Amino acid sequence: MKRTVILDPTHPDWAGPQTDPVLCRRLTGHLAARLREYTEEGIAPVDILRDGLVSAQIAGVDPHQAVSALARQRVFCQSREGALLFSIGADTSFEDLDYVQAVAAQLLK
Repeated sequence: MKRTVILDPTHPDWAGPQTDPVLCRRLTGHLAARLREYTEEGIAPVDILRDGLVSAQIAGVDPHQAVSALARQRVFCQSREGALLFSIGADTSFEDLDYVQAVAAQLLK
């Protein structure tokens, strides 16, 4: 069963920013670490822009196409300036972020 993971603050179902700063920092680091596991395969660079916001690029994949492909797998994020942006919200879980990593890895060519 597919999850729905909303990491896009413009999405109507986004629950708003994470309110617990310690948990937000941990979730942010978790997503960045999980995406960095695929650095050699082509998910790079992965940057923590601030607590609650991670950017990543997938080699050989246009970010707008990546956003659409992720949305088909029920992962909603944004793209900006050539990168994917993942905004961690109040209802984001560690399991959600593991799912994001798995779906993003499927985009690697």
